[in-house]
Amino acid sequence: MRDRDRHPNFTSNGRLAARTSRRRALRLFGAGVAAGVAAPWIVRRAFADQLIGPGGIPLARPNQPVTLPRFEDPIKSGLEPETGGTFTIFNYADYIDKKLVDEFGKKYKVKTQITTFDSMDQAITRLAKKAVRADVTEITPERISQAVAGKLLKPLNLDYIPNLQKNIWPQMHSPFYDVESRYTVPYTIYSTGIGWRSDKVSEDIHKLDNPWSIFWNSQKYKGYVGVLDDDREALSMAMQYRGNYDINTEDPAAIDKALADLKALIPICNPKVNITEYQTLPEGTSWLHQTWSGNMFSAVISYMPKGGDPSTLQYWTPPRGKSVVQNDCWAILGRTKKPVLAHLFLNYMLDQDVSYNNFVNFVGYQPPLNSITPEKLVSDGVIPANLSTIVMGPADLGPDSLQIMSLTPKGQALWQNAYAKFVSGV
Repeated sequence: MRDRDRHPNFTSNGRLAARTSRRRALRLFGAGVAAGVAAPWIVRRAFADQLIGPGGIPLARPNQPVTLPRFEDPIKSGLEPETGGTFTIFNYADYIDKKLVDEFGKKYKVKTQITTFDSMDQAITRLAKKAVRADVTEITPERISQAVAGKLLKPLNLDYIPNLQKNIWPQMHSPFYDVESRYTVPYTIYSTGIGWRSDKVSEDIHKLDNPWSIFWNSQKYKGYVGVLDDDREALSMAMQYRGNYDINTEDPAAIDKALADLKALIPICNPKVNITEYQTLPEGTSWLHQTWSGNMFSAVISYMPKGGDPSTLQYWTPPRGKSVVQNDCWAILGRTKKPVLAHLFLNYMLDQDVSYNNFVNFVGYQPPLNSITPEKLVSDGVIPANLSTIVMGPADLGPDSLQIMSLTPKGQALWQNAYAKFVSGV
């Protein structure tokens, strides 16, 4: 994972640590990698205020959708899937249930394997250098245009992927970062918020006028407070605390202000900077932590100690339009020798039962299935009622949503340098 050993209080813990640590790894839009994969960055404006990224492709925003160019035609409809040999999935470690992968292989009579990467930077670099041959890959929205510009992905023929229309939220059929779903289908979704233990934190954070302010008033919880080890997430929290929701800003003054607010936390609560709250909150070694919704689900299903009380775990995220939300995707790689089978794999991962079981039995991160609602997950006993706030709905990913997206190299450097100063205490 990107710089996973950088901070002394970051610890690894089994498969979930590998799965969640990719959350901070995906943020870096490496200029060096982009230069090796695609045309140089052209830092100019597209339509009034839209920046341009690799290959002259505009940088997508929820209110500024982008239709990605096709460099080849999709495969023809009605072809039979390839048989024999090995079908390879390129993904973060432990970010898909291997049992489901094996079942796919048995269904289509091929061997299957999962080849892993530690960060999205590493994945793009290995693909660009042709150091790995795989058929499909997990990819994040802010990296799609880079991969397209580098001709690393194959365009989709949605005739092979009927489950997209059948089972997935309508706005994900043509997402802002890939209008018409020319290259990707969605995989998981999650929000950013506050996780805490109600038996340790006396305030009802849900009812605070500004719930983010709890971190700047957490003196009595000193030593038990945590911030996500992610440059964009940590600084964005400080911006939201001040009512600034321009989380893709490249304004040095706004980033410096967020840095100053983060540094103010050090004497207040001496926050731990990590992404292990899925374990530390249920075991009680952390009481208050910035977190992702999927980590709170995993805290209940995978890390609650025997005899522990799940009702003590709470999660708050801001209202729609002010909550940071994200999703991950699947794409077909340009060098695949099994393009039909790759399409069928994407369709398989959008199957109602496959997607749901991958969620509740393994990854812990919600897929955008039409059938998933907070009420159903609670009534089915999947999550306790006190954590119904971790479940997202279709409107949460609308055009007014807050999503951390790619920046220019100059902008990314501003965020990374500010964050480095925070974690180093400079």
